[in-house]
Amino acid sequence: MNNQITKILSAKVNGRDTLDQVFNLMYPEIKKLANAQLSRLNTGQTITPTVLVNECYLKLTKPDSLSFENRKHFICTVAKCMRQFLVDKVRRNMRLKRAAEISQEPITQIMGDKDINFKLLEIDEIINKLQMIDPEMAELAELRFFSGHSLEEIAEIRNVSKRTIVRHWKMTKSFIITMNQEEKDNNDK
Repeated sequence: MNNQITKILSAKVNGRDTLDQVFNLMYPEIKKLANAQLSRLNTGQTITPTVLVNECYLKLTKPDSLSFENRKHFICTVAKCMRQFLVDKVRRNMRLKRAAEISQEPITQIMGDKDINFKLLEIDEIINKLQMIDPEMAELAELRFFSGHSLEEIAEIRNVSKRTIVRHWKMTKSFIITMNQEEKDNNDK
């Protein structure tokens, strides 16, 4: 299947037909991304994985010139699209006095620190800050936090060894912990 996706994307035939083909081939993985992202919200949320996938598809069909370099680029684009949809939804809900929080367990499992808990908007802000510092770190954080990919899966997506991804994740995790602590320290002043 990966070869088929690579072949479609490398043909550089941009547009909705390419999106449809790749979306159909990768639908199970895209649905897995949606499940991972929704698992981070409180249990009271009303979005289903199917709705999130459909919203993402609709958003991706809007640009006039769709272009994906490879499978990794496609997966990262889908993850970013889902993240933006969820962040926008949380912001709308916050205006209605209903702030959605990420459940504590999945994030602490990912981070490996029981005392680090993030809300959805905080994670979005962290990823945006990481994007300015190091886009690869931001992408890695997005794949871990929002897509729910394991380090092994990310290594496969990036076509590098798991050991390389583990090393990059440790560095990314350090940045996140440091940024979180600095933010707390600044708020305490």
